[in-house]
Amino acid sequence: MTRLFRLTSLPLGGLLAAFLSTGCSPLGPTSPGEILPNASLSVETFNSTLTLQGEAFYSFTVVDGGITYLTLLTLKEGGVDSQAQVSIGLGVPRGTSCVADNVRGVLAGGGVQLTGTTNRGVHCALVFDSGNLTQSATFSLNIARPQ
Repeated sequence: MTRLFRLTSLPLGGLLAAFLSTGCSPLGPTSPGEILPNASLSVETFNSTLTLQGEAFYSFTVVDGGITYLTLLTLKEGGVDSQAQVSIGLGVPRGTSCVADNVRGVLAGGGVQLTGTTNRGVHCALVFDSGNLTQSATFSLNIARPQ
């Protein structure tokens, strides 16, 4: 599911009100419906399945460079919330894979877990299991990126 949100210019009071009313963290969006003040972000949720020691990635195009924010919203093994740590990353697609140069081990939930600068071009968000899953898992990854 892809969602597009745009917030352009607001007076200072409106900017503060928008920031507080959306529940944004100063570090970026913490759920699919949140945006940063004064930013033009596209917010998408990547839902997929992660096999044992496997990977899944989602490619996206950035027209105007800026900061991209990743949050692993959910991770479920056998339909039950998982406490396993998996890794998420930002990179560029190469063939049938994503070569990530910005990677971090995370647990599902919470706020923004990884940020990175994405210049104009094609990029990818990567989720992979480094051996902590006990069975295949479904996940939802929030990607808030520049237009």
